[in-house]
Amino acid sequence: MCHNPWNMNKPIQPNQTTNTIMMKKYLFLVAIALVPMLSFAQVYKTSAGKISFVSKTSIEEFSANNSQVEAAIAPVKNQMQFRVPVNGFVFKSALMQKHFQENYMETSRFQYSDFKGQIKNIAAVNFNQNGEYPVEAVGKLTMHGVTKDITVPGKILVKDGAVALKANFRIKCSDYQIKIPAASAASVSDDIAIAVDCALAK
Repeated sequence: MCHNPWNMNKPIQPNQTTNTIMMKKYLFLVAIALVPMLSFAQVYKTSAGKISFVSKTSIEEFSANNSQVEAAIAPVKNQMQFRVPVNGFVFKSALMQKHFQENYMETSRFQYSDFKGQIKNIAAVNFNQNGEYPVEAVGKLTMHGVTKDITVPGKILVKDGAVALKANFRIKCSDYQIKIPAASAASVSDDIAIAVDCALAK
């Protein structure tokens, strides 16, 4: 009997090379699809962060606190952002709060202060291991309509999946065109101490 090369009953053998290529393409596409999910999972954020400031001169000291800070950090992309509603600052003196909002910060025009930047030494922080990590944030601070490059030393505390950001730094009112009336110059300092304390979670 003659062998028929066109025998349709002959089982078709899979092309192993083609299958391998298709599998690699599939895995590559799955990996690409997972990247945004992984990035999203690594964003730590809060809408109730805390920030405070102190003004101190030889004759007077006053302070204010704000617990409405929006903050977020994305370790994978090394992005950090803070947004502070200026009207959220609370003073002991209602009169001082009014002057701060209307005369100094002009909140009818400038409702928010923002910081956008990154952690200079992000590689030194292990977000999966409990610990306290000294860091240095670099970026742009926008306040009273003025944007400046700043560097802020601080620390990141990691504990059981939660992240806390803490920092202390100083700014000058004059750098951000915040005018202090001559009559108040002796009681309101141009040099302001700022403290940040934000507890973040995924």
